[in-house]
Amino acid sequence: MKNRFLFTAGLGVLAAAAGLLGGCKKDADSSEPTVGTVALALEHVAGPKAVALNGTTYQTASGETFSINTLEYYISNVVFTKADGSTYAAPGVYHLVDVSKPSTTSLTISNVPVGDYAGVKFVVGVDSTATKADPLSLTGDLNPANNMYWVWNTGHIFMKLEGTVTSAGNKALTAHIGGYRAPYSAIVTAAPAWPSGTTLQVRAGQAPQVHLVANVLSLFDGVTHLPLSTFPTAMQPSATSVQVARNYAAGMFSVKGVQAN
Repeated sequence: MKNRFLFTAGLGVLAAAAGLLGGCKKDADSSEPTVGTVALALEHVAGPKAVALNGTTYQTASGETFSINTLEYYISNVVFTKADGSTYAAPGVYHLVDVSKPSTTSLTISNVPVGDYAGVKFVVGVDSTATKADPLSLTGDLNPANNMYWVWNTGHIFMKLEGTVTSAGNKALTAHIGGYRAPYSAIVTAAPAWPSGTTLQVRAGQAPQVHLVANVLSLFDGVTHLPLSTFPTAMQPSATSVQVARNYAAGMFSVKGVQAN
């Protein structure tokens, strides 16, 4: 009788232990989400002035003046970098910024692994993997109907700036930058300097924002100075297109700050 009691009691202990373990497992399975979202917000300037289309005049470092009618470009292949050097590449990001449409000057990237980040970089343009044999199959921001596609060249226009050189007799200013193939590949990556001591904290349920400033003057005042009075009409891949792309990769974008949610 005593042995039977001990046996029954032992089974009770085992059952309780099993229940405890099961509860622990359930708690582990219901852990917090491991991803969050990050917003990239873009502010456009030309030197000390905010970019305003159709009328406002801006001045280059050499004193030339110009106005802007159109400013559009793609951001793609966004990569976030942690302080330890590890990275997260956000898949499928192809965003068309059109300064005439304020809603396009910010983009939200979902499913970013939680962690503390200290850098961001992105391609200014569209890589060749997004090109299709049938351009009409492209949708959303990549759709040729957005007028950012060279059908004759089977590729996207990465950066489009149109305006007037007011210091040169109202000469037309046209810069359509693109091209995948050597020697005129304009695929470039912008890696703006990250403010010292600033951390992008990605957490579940939060949506921090990286405030980026895009300075249009860098297209012409950069690695290579390009005088506007002699700037050729750039509407196809060319040596000038490559120079402009290198300029905006090196200096167009800066990080103004990070705003926590």
